[in-house]
Amino acid sequence: MKWMKLAFLAGLSLSLWGTTTAQAAKRTVLPKYPRQRLFTFKTQRTKVYSYPRAAYARSKVLGVNKSTKKQWTVDKVVTVNGKRYVRLAAVSAQPLHHGTVAPLPAKRNQLAGGYVALRQLRSHSVIRQLKAIKKTAYWTPTTDRDYWDMPARTIGTTAAVHYGTTYGYRTLYATESLMTTRQKHYLYLTTANGKGIGWLPANAVIKGTYPNLLQREVNRQLTGITATTTTVDAAAHVKVGVAMAAGVVQRVVLLRQDSTTVTSDFVTGRAVIATTRSATGKVVKTAKVKQTAPIFSFTARADFDIHGYTYRVKVAPTGAVTILGTGGWIA
Repeated sequence: MKWMKLAFLAGLSLSLWGTTTAQAAKRTVLPKYPRQRLFTFKTQRTKVYSYPRAAYARSKVLGVNKSTKKQWTVDKVVTVNGKRYVRLAAVSAQPLHHGTVAPLPAKRNQLAGGYVALRQLRSHSVIRQLKAIKKTAYWTPTTDRDYWDMPARTIGTTAAVHYGTTYGYRTLYATESLMTTRQKHYLYLTTANGKGIGWLPANAVIKGTYPNLLQREVNRQLTGITATTTTVDAAAHVKVGVAMAAGVVQRVVLLRQDSTTVTSDFVTGRAVIATTRSATGKVVKTAKVKQTAPIFSFTARADFDIHGYTYRVKVAPTGAVTILGTGGWIA
């Protein structure tokens, strides 16, 4: 059975580094087994050497493993007298940095970089199925899920490669599907022109083309209006839509960077009620608005993934939109 598992893993042909498909998208080819697979030690107190003793008798003992549950990966293979020895590396799943405080670097394990015989390790398969699929349109209902080069911890070294906000408010296309042994489903997404982006959980996207959330809410149950759109921040994560009729503001919609919308409906030129909806259009909450001045104002926040500003947005009775940045960093 073990040779069948090895053949399966070695034969997986969708990858981070690979060839071109008929869909003009890159396909991942997993490194040849055993590199980047997940392993545990079969027994405790296994010695780990600076180099295989079979090849260099003076290699030093770096230490011994203390656990048969801790996972390792392999980044190099050395064959000595027909037997394979592998260099250990720590399993890592590196997220992108969000916020103003940089995370502390992880402490290096003394066994990382050391060699053991491959036969002393037990392989653990995480990927059950990895295949190309028909190019299918999807969109992200929120932009707070970052894209990964491979789903976290499905192979030894994985990392987030794009912020979720980078590819928000558009139609993306799934070209690959990955299912783990624990039945977790992931999709590999590309842009319309085939540029690879990365992996997201299948439950983080919605099948179909992007519905233009701002336009949907500006026009919801309104007729005979003239609509304008204003982008709040330089990264175009936050937008404001204004609906006018007979020279009077009827509605102001704020599209936030998490794809939720806040719709402020007006009566005789004054805002009276605000409705917050999810990306799918479901009402999250409603609240009364107390507008005491002719100018309608509210705050908007744009994070820019790492840092961010809050903005003061003002809408005049004529529909003119003014945007003022506070200039303050947000953690």
